[in-house]
Amino acid sequence: MKITKMLLAVALISVVSGCANFRDLAEEVDLLEQVYVEYQVNIESMHHVESYVLVLLQRVDAETIDGYEVVIGNKQITVTTDTLSQYLFTFNDVNHDLRFQVGEAFSITELAANSDSTELTITLSETGDIPPTALIDRPLVNLVNVKISPAKIGEQAQLSDEKFDRGAAKLGMWKPVTHLLEGNSGVFFLDEFDSNKTPILFIHGMNGTARDFAPLLAKIDRQKYQVWVMNYPSGLPLELLANGVNSLIKIIDYRYDVKTLHLVAHSMGGLVAQAYLDLCRNQLGCNDIASFTSISSPFGGVRSAQSGIDYAPVVMPAWCDLAPSSDFIAKLFSTSKLHSTTPPHLLIFGYKMSGILNQESSDGVISLESQLSDKAQKRSAKIYGLNEDHVSILSNEQLIQTLESFWLESEIAHAER
Repeated sequence: MKITKMLLAVALISVVSGCANFRDLAEEVDLLEQVYVEYQVNIESMHHVESYVLVLLQRVDAETIDGYEVVIGNKQITVTTDTLSQYLFTFNDVNHDLRFQVGEAFSITELAANSDSTELTITLSETGDIPPTALIDRPLVNLVNVKISPAKIGEQAQLSDEKFDRGAAKLGMWKPVTHLLEGNSGVFFLDEFDSNKTPILFIHGMNGTARDFAPLLAKIDRQKYQVWVMNYPSGLPLELLANGVNSLIKIIDYRYDVKTLHLVAHSMGGLVAQAYLDLCRNQLGCNDIASFTSISSPFGGVRSAQSGIDYAPVVMPAWCDLAPSSDFIAKLFSTSKLHSTTPPHLLIFGYKMSGILNQESSDGVISLESQLSDKAQKRSAKIYGLNEDHVSILSNEQLIQTLESFWLESEIAHAER
């Protein structure tokens, strides 16, 4: 009887706590919809060269831009903006230099953030409107003013900081906009910047923080490498997060003149990193990425995310992208393997099952079927398995040796490109 009462009490506490989380999430989802807008853009053009650049502006005469997307070929593209962006300037980048030159076909479209219609059809022309004169023949990458959040870029940090606490991870899941506004997000430098050391950017998974990598980071040769960590609210849509990574790395490249950068991502972070790589390849901007390592990443999606969509009172935005049947999962690895800026991918998976309720081949959290999805295996340069669960894999002694060997090989190949 005592055990039964205890179980009932635990269940009641879980329900009450869960209700509070979902109330917070409902408020944050509403706020997210007020802050960010997604447009489905169709471009009408008969031009022979079809490399379209879509630039977000607060004013037509603005000296800086809010962000940009590149689409190769005449196809629909999703553009994520926030409500401060008032105009979409689109042009046909004839010489692929990410600059607008007079004579390139263009269009200026006013964005109505309060409108129910988020589908835009744009017609490009060499004549008509006056183009944004402040952008003429200026490299867009130098003009980006990141507004995805008050994201920190290059701020010095330590793993003991509060932003890397477990409470901050929970905040990022259930109150992602608050996580952004409180300054927990961005790319933080755990080492003072040194142009003679190769940076490694670590990206955590759902309900995680950079501190999850602590056992691995303690083993890295800091005489050769400098450690950067991406901290982000994991409840946000993964495509939005990938766009954020893209914007932040553009700024870092510009500020610090980075020539070689390694990416290492755990769990859901691997999906964010892969979506970023797909995006930056389309924008012809991945030349600095020397390698990508994913660790225990669900490239085939997570079935429990679909359950959350089907049964939860409020749907976490990240679940919509994590579901195995999602458009996000379907679009991963969407660029050609033969693309010249494709960095080599080391796919690391865990296969140690844990928990008496787990009956499928997995690392206790992510199934082997998902970690070893067909598309991921075909695009990877190397595949390496460890008899570890989803968490212990980051402490494995063989992991750092495998990574260092892969980084060295990748750096040699990168230098030869």
